[in-house]
Amino acid sequence: MALKALCFWRRPPPVLTVADLAGYTESRSKFVAQTTLYGYIKARAGTRYVSLMEDDTFVESVNIAKWEIYLACLCDFAAYAAARVGRQGEATSQEVRDLAIHLVDSATAGENIPAERPQGFDDIRAAFRARAQAADWTADIGAEAVFRGSLNALVDWAPIADELKLGDVEVVKNSMRFKWKKVRDQFETLLDAAAVLDDWRNSSRP
Repeated sequence: MALKALCFWRRPPPVLTVADLAGYTESRSKFVAQTTLYGYIKARAGTRYVSLMEDDTFVESVNIAKWEIYLACLCDFAAYAAARVGRQGEATSQEVRDLAIHLVDSATAGENIPAERPQGFDDIRAAFRARAQAADWTADIGAEAVFRGSLNALVDWAPIADELKLGDVEVVKNSMRFKWKKVRDQFETLLDAAAVLDDWRNSSRP
């Protein structure tokens, strides 16, 4: 099953609630994952792109890569988004940690288990919980550090021969860095951290 459809180019409404934040985190993670993956494949395949996308084995590899890159993007952006709410809204470390975990849990709970990932998402949720528990949420984390996982995932999972990837690493990572910067810049104009934090504090959560 494919990832849910994206609607990135229509300007979204302000991020005022936890639900808004969760939806934004999920949609932008999918946007970055898919556009950078398909962009890399198109650049490498050139005129062979159409024939490759008609090959069932290759398409299966693309779909596997699409999920793994998206999940890495989701975890990275959940950490970044929660940290921005915490810094702008003066949240406690525990509030930021729990919010970040909620963003990943919410996005993965809303997905059906795909054929390309029959094990589901429990491993992703567990790994992110460990990451969140170990993070220093009081620090002003830099973009390069927080998005390292998704940058590496794009290179690691893209269905391109390893020998061809050798000279591509920085170019491919830069393509994702550029996409993430655009997303972060937009996020800054939409986020009302105080409103999101207020909603988080006033909502009943386990």
